[in-house]
Amino acid sequence: SRDTRWSYLRVQLQSTAKPLDGTRFIMAVTRTRLQLFGDLGAAEPVVLMHFDDKRQEAVIRVKQRSVQELWSALTLLDGSGGAGARVIGVSSSLASLAVDGRGFLAKMARAAEADRRGQQQSNAAPVERDARS
Repeated sequence: SRDTRWSYLRVQLQSTAKPLDGTRFIMAVTRTRLQLFGDLGAAEPVVLMHFDDKRQEAVIRVKQRSVQELWSALTLLDGSGGAGARVIGVSSSLASLAVDGRGFLAKMARAAEADRRGQQQSNAAPVERDARS
């Protein structure tokens, strides 16, 4: 039977030189897959779903049976300019990768800090009023 289940990988590029664009990134992935697994191993489709130039992040779609091979290629990636890549998320659902876990936690931490500061200021205000009376 034909395997049509997909996995999505969220990848953070770590470039020591100038940033990569989506085309150069996927070319480096293809080159690395060919070196590691040959023509047959690199024949599975790898689709660049999204590439954020500013954040140097990519979302890649691959068949579930090929996740380990792609992850290996990404770990050993050596794109032009000494680029490396780190997998920061894997899911069978594209929607679950849309949530930036680290960004969400950072946002929640900032909100909690703002609430804490607001509570400290509101608690301090009555004391100041009492001191003035």
